[in-house]
Amino acid sequence: MKSNIFKNDKLSFIELLYLEDVTPCSKNHTHEELTIFAIKEGSLNLIFNDTSFEFLPNQIVIINNNIPHLASLNTQSKDGYVIYLKKEYLRTIDFDLKSSFELVKQKSIHKNFIKMCDCLLDDKVSLLEKEEKFFSFCLSFFSFESKQIQIEESSLALDIKKYLDEKYLEEFILDDLAKSFDLSVVHLIRVFKKEFGLPIHSYILNKKVHFAKELLSSNLPIIEVAQNSGFFDQSHLNRSFKRIFQITPKEYQKHILSKC
Repeated sequence: MKSNIFKNDKLSFIELLYLEDVTPCSKNHTHEELTIFAIKEGSLNLIFNDTSFEFLPNQIVIINNNIPHLASLNTQSKDGYVIYLKKEYLRTIDFDLKSSFELVKQKSIHKNFIKMCDCLLDDKVSLLEKEEKFFSFCLSFFSFESKQIQIEESSLALDIKKYLDEKYLEEFILDDLAKSFDLSVVHLIRVFKKEFGLPIHSYILNKKVHFAKELLSSNLPIIEVAQNSGFFDQSHLNRSFKRIFQITPKEYQKHILSKC
């Protein structure tokens, strides 16, 4: 059985378990964390005390902490994604699930959940982007009670942009950035996206690509350009550069240097 886990001390509130083959949980058990579960193939019976239902692909189930449950297989089930979220952290961002569990049947939510999980498991994705993908999913599904004092959002967004323009080559997570501006992470994401139309990780990636473009003009080896502009490796730079400029870094550098 193939499996994979995402767990990082900097994002200690979340843990993701991926299972290629889903096995039954035949005994009642609970989790200390809030749990979100999805599968891509097959079907299961989920049982909560006197309540049971068939759980299918294109659905997600959210199970509150300390709620007894078990699962049996109807048909062979594959590609299971289980996220565990610490309730004490969720309360700090003003989210708390009141019910014992919720079954969500919207295909679009299932699709966004799987995309978010695949992002968390991808070693070539920055921690900042993983964090933002998680919060973007939460914003698209959960409802948050905003306790944030209203600040002039346009001015605030410009201050955040100025900070990112100065720090985009440094490693940080959204929680660090939010604390710098005395904001919740949820409010931080909303303010920046509303003003500039880009998620924060996309804005930073654009800054890195444009900085790499400057370095390519100086005839540095492309592998050094990738390292100096904050990319994981040369292939990460290649993908990001081509997505923005429709040309590879090597092709760009060749054209530039041929004219010198």
